[in-house]
Amino acid sequence: MRYGSFSILGLIAFLCIFLMCTSSTTLLSQPQQGPSKGIAYIDGHNHLVGRYGSPGVVEGQDYEGAAQVALVFMDQYNITKMIIMPPPFAPQSPQSYDYTDLLGVCKKYPARFAFLGGGGTLNLMIHQTASEKEISPALKAKFKKTALEILDKGALGFGEFAVEHFSLGPNHIYAWAPPDHPLFMLLADIAAEHDVPLDIHMEAVPEAMPLPAGLRSPPNPKILTPNIAGFERLLVHNRKARILWSHVGWCNTGKRTVALCAGLLGRHLNLYMSFKISPRDSRSECMPIKEGVGLKAEWLQVIREFPDRFIIGTDQFYVSPRSPMRQIGPRSVEPTNRFFSLLPPDLALKVGQENPRRIFNIR
Repeated sequence: MRYGSFSILGLIAFLCIFLMCTSSTTLLSQPQQGPSKGIAYIDGHNHLVGRYGSPGVVEGQDYEGAAQVALVFMDQYNITKMIIMPPPFAPQSPQSYDYTDLLGVCKKYPARFAFLGGGGTLNLMIHQTASEKEISPALKAKFKKTALEILDKGALGFGEFAVEHFSLGPNHIYAWAPPDHPLFMLLADIAAEHDVPLDIHMEAVPEAMPLPAGLRSPPNPKILTPNIAGFERLLVHNRKARILWSHVGWCNTGKRTVALCAGLLGRHLNLYMSFKISPRDSRSECMPIKEGVGLKAEWLQVIREFPDRFIIGTDQFYVSPRSPMRQIGPRSVEPTNRFFSLLPPDLALKVGQENPRRIFNIR
C-alpha cells in the first residue's frame, strides 16, 4: 500500500489499504495476458474506486467506469462474480464512504457484483472507541441500527474491518482496534443472527514484537500489540458467526504462517480465509507459492485438510478511467489468479465456487 503522489484527496490515501501503492503510470484498464481457461471463480474481496477530483475536492463519481474496468478483468480471468466493499476507514480518514456508493453498480449488474458494508460507518465507530472497555447502550443501539440498515439494503455481510492495519507509505494511515472489542463482539452476534459473514483485515501479531523492518514509526508503533489471542476470543464469542480473515498469502509481519493458519482453523470451525497474492510487498515465508517451484506442499496440505474454509479475495482496486490516478497498488489479480490455477481441480471447485457461495449465501 505504498503510495506515490496521487492527486485525489486524502480519501484515496486510505483507499490504498493493504496494498503497497506505486506511482505507476499504467492505467488499470487492460489486463496483462493470463489464464482465461479452467474453473471459473467468485472473487470475494475487491474495491471499486469511483470518486475522482483534484486534491482535496471530489469533482465527481464514476462507479460505472470503475465497474467496466473490473468487468474486463473478470471476463479475462473467469471471475463470475465479484464481492466489492468499502475499505476500513479510520476516524482520521477524510471523506470516508460506505456501501451506498456501490449500490448503483450492484443493482445494474446483479449477476456480476454484490457488496459488503460497514467499512466507512461501523468500522469508524469501533476505531473511535478502540481503547474503551465499556460501550454506552446508546452507541450500541446506534451501531446495531446501522448494521441492520446495511443488511436491509442488500449487503451479503459486513466488511471491510481493520484490526491491525499498517501505514505502508506517506499519507497512509495506521489503524488499530482490539479484535475482541465490544462492538466487534456485537457485530459477530448480528452476523450470526442474520447468517452473514464478517470480513476482517488483521496483520498477524501472535506476541508483542518490534515493528518489522522497512515500516515507519510513527505513525506505526515501535512495538506491536498481540492480537491472535483476542482474535480467538472473538471466534469463540459466537460460534455461529462466520469470520472471514482476509489476505492469507499476503503478510507484513512474517507471522501469518501455514502453521498459525492451520492451528486456528483446527480450533475454530467458524473461521474462514481469503487468499490474496501480491507480486511484492509480502514476506516470502508466508506466501503459498514459490517462484519457479509452484504451490508449496505445506500450503496444499492445509488447504486439503480444510477444503471448505478458503476462498479467493484478490483485493484489487479498480479505478475509474476519469480519475487522475493510474493505479492503486501492485496488481494482485494476476498472481492470485495464478495461485488459483495451481490448485487441483477438486480444490479449485471448492475454493472458487462452492465455498464462497456458501459463505456469502449466493444462490
